[in-house]
Amino acid sequence: MADYPTETCRSCPAQIIWAVTERGKPMPVDAEPTPDGNVLLEQLPTGLRARVLPAHRAFGRKSHFASCKDAAKWRRR
Repeated sequence: MADYPTETCRSCPAQIIWAVTERGKPMPVDAEPTPDGNVLLEQLPTGLRARVLPAHRAFGRKSHFASCKDAAKWRRR
């Protein structure tokens, strides 16, 4: 498993990895994989990409928006 640079979430003590979605949006991702995680990280020449998998193919990481108790205050509308 690849090691990616992590940082601490500004709202909780969780370690997160910053990646970019297929649509070019920044996405915080939990650093630790989980059995119900559906985010696959891919290292590309342009940077780290987060790809959301269908639930039936899951075992990856979770979007930190799904696990952070303060996620709503960071979402852009």
